[in-house]
Amino acid sequence: MLVIAPAIAVAIVAVFAIRPVVNARAELENQVFTSRGDRIRLVVPRGWRASDAPSYPGLLLWLMRPEGKIVLTAEPFTRELYCSWPITCRTSHEVGTVESKLACALRQKLVNENFRIGPIQAGPKENEEAGLPSVWFDFDDGKHFMRQAVALGDDRAFSLVLSASTADARNSQVRAFEQTLRTLRPLTTEELGAPPAAGTVIAIDGGVVSTIDATLAAAAPSDAAAGSAGSGSATAPALAPPASDSANPPASKINPIGPCIK
Repeated sequence: MLVIAPAIAVAIVAVFAIRPVVNARAELENQVFTSRGDRIRLVVPRGWRASDAPSYPGLLLWLMRPEGKIVLTAEPFTRELYCSWPITCRTSHEVGTVESKLACALRQKLVNENFRIGPIQAGPKENEEAGLPSVWFDFDDGKHFMRQAVALGDDRAFSLVLSASTADARNSQVRAFEQTLRTLRPLTTEELGAPPAAGTVIAIDGGVVSTIDATLAAAAPSDAAAGSAGSGSATAPALAPPASDSANPPASKINPIGPCIK
């Protein structure tokens, strides 16, 4: 059974709310970790043993080696989470980006636990280019030496924590931590397996070309089309009839960033 060091537990719980232990649609294959539930992917650094077995609320992935541990957590980015941050972090002009405000909130909680905290640093440009901007900082309590990065997507907040028993051990693992953080990115629509958008032109066996119309764009292709591939006839993939959404229209998304009313 995996055991989380007290310092790591503080880092995980300090900002992210407790939620049920779930690991829906997560997979680890060929050193690539994919969580479809949280719509992200990262590459496990060479020489690290990985486990995606759920063992702590909000924890997606463990990376382990004798010199240190790295954990990845996720939490829905909601108005409730945003409003749980100290008002000084939410409104300070010195803390510009939203991910920096999240780091500010986490650092404040760690200060209250008597950790020594380093300054907030900008994360890799690869994260920002992928639409998942990040920042990081170092902290320790004299017994556990940590580096933590936080990244924000449209509706998810992610945390990547490196833990070691000494400052030298932490520094020796920084390169692996940075490599892991650099590969953290959202899954694309194609990787999520979403149906083609309206107007998409698709090629069919036999040279026939078909265009997906708006009515069928939301429907998933049927496997029945595969059975006709060997018949020699050019048949467009069968599409299941779309479900009616008129009775239950999708709820409008609430921007997490906004006024916080007690």
